[in-house]
Amino acid sequence: MPHQIVANGCSFTQELYLDKKDRWTTKIGAVENLAIGGGSNERIFYTTIEYLNQHNPDIIIIGWTSIERFMLPAYNGSRIVITPVHSFDENLGGDESDIAKFYYQHCHNEYSGLERTLNYIIHLQKVCELKKIKMLNFTSFLFPLTDEYLLEISKKAFMSRADNDTERMGIQHNYNRLIGLINCVNKDLWIKEFWYSMAEHCKDFPKLKDGHPDVEGSNHWAELVGDYL
Repeated sequence: MPHQIVANGCSFTQELYLDKKDRWTTKIGAVENLAIGGGSNERIFYTTIEYLNQHNPDIIIIGWTSIERFMLPAYNGSRIVITPVHSFDENLGGDESDIAKFYYQHCHNEYSGLERTLNYIIHLQKVCELKKIKMLNFTSFLFPLTDEYLLEISKKAFMSRADNDTERMGIQHNYNRLIGLINCVNKDLWIKEFWYSMAEHCKDFPKLKDGHPDVEGSNHWAELVGDYL
């Protein structure tokens, strides 16, 4: 019996810019593609949980995306896709730049974005384990999780800054928290290696003007994903 495969992520998983027959999700036989271009990790997590509450696929493949993005509920019951480049109503389209401007001025925090994403990954791997669903993860185009990067964004977390010593201890505490979360991620549930990106895998193939892999790169990615099914 064929595996029932479901995928979720951002534009690198949706691939709306390619004909359906040329998308990597089509080539691996996915029955559902929950992704949306510009989608955030909040949306990926929410829509995956929403789907798993009603369905029990054999395999779920998640392409985690930029922590600069966010998802907000809309007054009309829809969802707002928030990105630094273009923000819009998920169902109606349009321009929601005013909401995005408010979010980036008053709500966005890089440390919190990474912390939430790691928590989403850990939670979903536990849900999939309980439901006996095979989970595969990758990143679309994310930065490497180096010590230098983790220490730098740990400076942006909420903490007491009463004096230099207190702030220094706060930064170390926040860094240790990120390391603790990373250590809780099951590295065996990742395509090729932990935090491996589709962009990295397709870097030597032609790209579209917006930077997404073209048909050849997408096919190259499909071949790698197929090895892990």
